[in-house]
Amino acid sequence: MAIANYFYNSTIRKYVALFGTYFNQLEVRRTSTDGTLNQRQIVPISYGPYQKILARLDQDPNIEGGASFDADGNPSAGQPYAMTLPRMAFELTSFTYDAERTVAPTRKIRKTAVDEANGGRRFVYSGTPYNMGFSLYIMAKYNEDAVKCLEQILPFFNPEFTSTVRLIDGLEPMDIPLILTDVTSEDLYEEAFTTRRSIL
Repeated sequence: MAIANYFYNSTIRKYVALFGTYFNQLEVRRTSTDGTLNQRQIVPISYGPYQKILARLDQDPNIEGGASFDADGNPSAGQPYAMTLPRMAFELTSFTYDAERTVAPTRKIRKTAVDEANGGRRFVYSGTPYNMGFSLYIMAKYNEDAVKCLEQILPFFNPEFTSTVRLIDGLEPMDIPLILTDVTSEDLYEEAFTTRRSIL
């Protein structure tokens, strides 16, 4: 078989890590009416579908989000507390072959270092172009928090944001564009008034 030789460059893993790194320092600040800063929070981000986080929010109907806290801001022992919002999640959703970026498969890419373990080859052949689709979810209890996160993201995409990344050791870094294709909003507030509201 032509692909019998094992290789793994962890490129997909690096793409996933790169995507998450773009959004891992978003901050939400809440101020009082006189402009005094009351709260400052880094919005946590995790890998996984948003349904998983929504299920975690809804799994215990007895959690009201009103747990008591000690002097250091930690929840008191034995008191249940709800997951804090806002938070973000992202997931890899698709792979699509990109025929427009296809080049001849025999095109050689020069390596920056000689690989002695592989017979001293000074080149590799060109890769196969795929577009990877990601979805980023912002979940918030208040619309203002969701908008604060969104306004820190949108200005950087016109419609793309490009980073230079070294994906494979020994090869030159390459430009990776991250293209924003769609933004949607959903207010998950369809049940009783006692249930928690989630803006997605």
